[in-house]
Amino acid sequence: MYFAFGYGLYFYFTWLPTYLIKVLGFSVFSGGVFAALPFLFAGIADVAGGWMTDYGTRRHGLRAGRCYLGCAAFLTCAAFLVVSTLLASPVAKAVLIALALASADLALGACWAVPIDVAPDHAGVVTGCMNTLGNLGGLVGPLVVGIAVDRWQSWTFPFYITAAMYACGAVAWLAIDPTRPIVPGIPVRGVRP
Repeated sequence: MYFAFGYGLYFYFTWLPTYLIKVLGFSVFSGGVFAALPFLFAGIADVAGGWMTDYGTRRHGLRAGRCYLGCAAFLTCAAFLVVSTLLASPVAKAVLIALALASADLALGACWAVPIDVAPDHAGVVTGCMNTLGNLGGLVGPLVVGIAVDRWQSWTFPFYITAAMYACGAVAWLAIDPTRPIVPGIPVRGVRP
């Protein structure tokens, strides 16, 4: 799940300014503004997602509050990326790409809460492994975008690949069970034995 998150996130760090300026035709200034927009939206989504995962967990249980939220956020992100390729307006494309990152970031609170849920005594190790996989996704993502753009001379296909990666991340969310501890016998917080 976090590999998919990292894969998509690193597009924003590496290729987004190039895409905005060279492909969508924004000036350096407006390209910079639109390159910052995803991170503004993501910051808001981080707080909102944290609230949503806490609320969903209290109201509907760990699985809904963590996994269903994460799955929905990643699927919405994938949809925003696909729809951005179908629009003609550069501004609409840039806004949808920004909303895609914000959607993925809605799941960030859940991403970091699940390791504490499943391994309260080993959360550092679990989050370290999770973050390593995210960074591996961040390593692969920009390479795939560069190779795909070079090979097909189109930015549409890399967006489809990234959307597919987020869709795979959404499926991975459904494979996570935050009510089952990694170490048997250690109770998961918030779940009665």
